[in-house]
Amino acid sequence: MWDIFGWIRRRRMNRRELLRYWDGAAFRYGDPFLLWRRLKHHETLTIDTELWQAADRGDEPECTQLVEAVAEAFGVARFDGERGLSDWEILDLYAMLLDYLDTLKKKHNPQPISSPPTDSESSTSPEPPSEPVDSGLASG
Repeated sequence: MWDIFGWIRRRRMNRRELLRYWDGAAFRYGDPFLLWRRLKHHETLTIDTELWQAADRGDEPECTQLVEAVAEAFGVARFDGERGLSDWEILDLYAMLLDYLDTLKKKHNPQPISSPPTDSESSTSPEPPSEPVDSGLASG
């Protein structure tokens, strides 16, 4: 049976620009900027390019620390054999968040359609005539 109330709720939540993500058991909605701040200002971990490269190589403890920080920020559990998300799925949440924020940024700060005007040698105001113009009124 079609769930009309679920459809209406999802539609309403999508209009609010909330991030929809799977937590291993159900879909959740989260404030994307809040999620980003939780990661950006994490108490014990600085998430930067070096950390991502180390995690991508599978270096420990960096990989585990990154997975735990993302899971904590999103409020999801790691896979325990029955429930939760795998480490790859947890890291994918962060990538999904960055893509979503990028989309929101482009939506709210669109790029200019045309380039801004530049200085040129041609003037936009008409130049005054070089000789006086006879107005046809004779002084007399």
